[in-house]
Amino acid sequence: MKALRAVAIAAALPYLALKLGLALGALFVRYARDRWGHLWRGRVPDLSRGGSGRGVAVAASLLAVVPAALHLLWLTGSAFALNEARIEERTTDFYVLEALDMVYLGSAVAGGLLIAFRWAPALPVMVPLALAWLGSGAIVCWGGRLLLASFVGVDDIARQPTAGMLLTYAVQMIVGTLVAILGAHFLGERSGAVTTAARCPG
Repeated sequence: MKALRAVAIAAALPYLALKLGLALGALFVRYARDRWGHLWRGRVPDLSRGGSGRGVAVAASLLAVVPAALHLLWLTGSAFALNEARIEERTTDFYVLEALDMVYLGSAVAGGLLIAFRWAPALPVMVPLALAWLGSGAIVCWGGRLLLASFVGVDDIARQPTAGMLLTYAVQMIVGTLVAILGAHFLGERSGAVTTAARCPG
C-alpha cells in the first residue's frame, strides 16, 4: 500500500510542478506588466531617432548569416558539416527543429533591427521587443544546450560534432546575446527617458 502511494505521489509531482510553474509565470507576467508595462507601450514612431545600438544590430545580422545558411542547408536535405549520427537520425523532428531554428534566428535579427533603426512605424513597440526577446532567448538557450552537449565526453566518433556544427551553435549564441544586450540597452534607455519626462513635464 505504501509503495502504491509513493508511486502515485511520484506520478503527480510533474503535474504539480507544471501547475506551480504556470501559476508563478502568470504572477510574474502581471508584476512585469505593472512594473515595466510603460516601457513597451506606444508605437515605433514614438521612439527617439537616436542611432544607439545600430552597430550591434548590424553585427548580429551579419553573424546570423552563418548559422542561418547552415540551418537552411540542413533543412533542405544537405548533409554538409553534419556528423554521421545526425545524418542517420534525420527524421521529421530533425527538419522541424531546423525550421524552428530559422524562425528563431529571423525573429531575433528582425527584432534587433526594428529596435535599432526604428523601422515599421505602424508597429507597436511591443512587437520588436517580443521578437528580440523570444528569438534571442530561444537561440541562446538552444545553441548553448547543443554546444554544451557537444563538449560532454562523446566516445562514439560518429556522434562527435563537426567543426561546422560547433561553429553554428557558437555563433548562434553570440547572435542571441548581442540581440539580448541590445534589447536590455533599449529598455534602460527608454526607462531613463520616461523618468526624465515624468520629472520635467514642462
